[in-house]
Amino acid sequence: MSGALVRKEWREHRGAWLLFGVLFGPALFLLSWWQSARLSWGSPFEGLRLPTVALTTVGAFFVAHRLVVGEYGQRTQLFLESLPLSRARILTTKLVFGAVVLLLPLLVHLGVLAYQARNSEDVPLSFLLLLLLRTGTVVMLGWSLLALSGLLGRYRFPLLLLLLVALFLADHLSQFDITRAAPLQLLGRDLAFERHRVPWRALGICWALGSAMTLLGFGLVLFRDGTLTELLSQRMSHREKVFIASILTGLLSMAAAMAEEKQREPFVLNEAERAAVGSSTLQVASGVGFPPERARALAQRLARNLGTFGDYLALERMPAVAVMPNTGLDADVFQRAKLEKKDGVVIRAHLAAPDFDEDAFEAFLFREVLIELSDGIVQRERRQWLLDGFTTWWVNRSEPGRLSRGAAVGSREDVEEREWLSTRERLGPCVAGVVAARGIQVLRDRLGDAAFQSLMRRTLAFSPSTGFLGLWREPRLDSLLRELGESSEEEVGRLWRDALRADRAAHPEVLASLAMLHPTLSLVAESPETFRLEHGLSGGKGPDAPTRYALLYAKLEPFENEVEPHAFSRQDARVSPEGARLPLGLSRGDRWLFVMQVESAALRCPVRLLTRRGEVR
Repeated sequence: MSGALVRKEWREHRGAWLLFGVLFGPALFLLSWWQSARLSWGSPFEGLRLPTVALTTVGAFFVAHRLVVGEYGQRTQLFLESLPLSRARILTTKLVFGAVVLLLPLLVHLGVLAYQARNSEDVPLSFLLLLLLRTGTVVMLGWSLLALSGLLGRYRFPLLLLLLVALFLADHLSQFDITRAAPLQLLGRDLAFERHRVPWRALGICWALGSAMTLLGFGLVLFRDGTLTELLSQRMSHREKVFIASILTGLLSMAAAMAEEKQREPFVLNEAERAAVGSSTLQVASGVGFPPERARALAQRLARNLGTFGDYLALERMPAVAVMPNTGLDADVFQRAKLEKKDGVVIRAHLAAPDFDEDAFEAFLFREVLIELSDGIVQRERRQWLLDGFTTWWVNRSEPGRLSRGAAVGSREDVEEREWLSTRERLGPCVAGVVAARGIQVLRDRLGDAAFQSLMRRTLAFSPSTGFLGLWREPRLDSLLRELGESSEEEVGRLWRDALRADRAAHPEVLASLAMLHPTLSLVAESPETFRLEHGLSGGKGPDAPTRYALLYAKLEPFENEVEPHAFSRQDARVSPEGARLPLGLSRGDRWLFVMQVESAALRCPVRLLTRRGEVR
């Protein structure tokens, strides 16, 4: 910073500074008076908020135009650079001079408000310094942004417009709440009343952003001896205008399409039985073998249980739910439809099947509702066992014996909750849900009812955020456990494995009968490029031994992870020494997933005996 530069800025712009003081000073007091009159209660310092916003936006824009845009637009900075002055000193002088011009009216206004409040409340110096720190930080953040935009020359208006559009879209199309952003937190409702707590987090974010923009400004000025800022200060060509206008138009069109997609109407199923779930509607359609009377009874049951489920998790809203009968599905396979232009959860199931399990269907429905409400966040592998376990535990919480028996079957091999997608594929959705529900039981016993309910609400029923900020803000299980019950994720895992070990010890006959079954899969080459698959099941003895088994198979697409149950093709076969053959040729290089499973009436779940994923070679 140089005294000669300060005098130069004063002499060059003193008319503008005087006009700024004459016009902006009364405007600040009018804004303060209007806000104080509108808010007839509270502290006079409520009148500090709107003047701060005015200085941050209009005031900073005016100062940036005079000190930065005008200097580079009129090429007078070339004369300054010919003098024995560094570019860094020139920019430092401008930034400090602009900060003084903006902070001086704020300081005077704060002093006037303190004088007005002296008879109505105690005004210690520490409180005034806190107010100055909060409002001054916001003003300096706006000054840093607009000074940087001034150095961008002809691109400053498109980039500022792009920034405004991005903030608007983030606020309306995601869970980002702009009113909770750091600068607006500093000007929040507690501005005029908070006297002790310093909002260090919001201040730190603003200081970091302001420092980053200031450093970027110095980088622009110093890059290649200032030639970059000189080039940016030139007028925009016709091609640049057309190009930028095309980009902004495209972005606005895409934003409008995203907004329309975000605000889709709920799915409505015509000629369906309906039941209310809060402010939403649950719909069940009738069909072949499933008359309207049964559809009405199922709708009432699902609505009642879904409402209880939502109350337990304190769900703020409930999506539209539609259930449609489909005789082409197996009784234990449920399929969620993908909606392109509507919003809600639409599920197909073989509702008329004699062995249709309403409890399993409810667990699937509750799972899909939580996935819909969280935008899929609860499906992330580290937390998906909580999703599967809680929904299964919820529908079986009055029947713990089934969970113990199913957990014994599912834990024949080690269960790793951190690799839940692999566990879910190996065990199948039904048995994997039972194993996870056993972990939920352990978690509930360890924490107690109140803490367990709080944990489920914070991990399964939270409002999703987006982007890296949303990922950072997601609740972590280990930190929540330590907060609620002085436990840890490792300790819960150890207790869970102990419970599974006890379940295996309590049901040795179930494990022994499964251990006697020996599934086989083998590829037989028919040519250098084609193969056939032969499969069989042997070893079962006794009256409870299975007489039939099923082979599920699905061709894997590149980068495909989990295969949904409805995506499998199925071949049923008898248990015999000869085995069976898949009536489908396999080509070398294709990737397939094969599953062999038997039905278990005791578990009401198919038990997977073999799961193999790989490339045909």
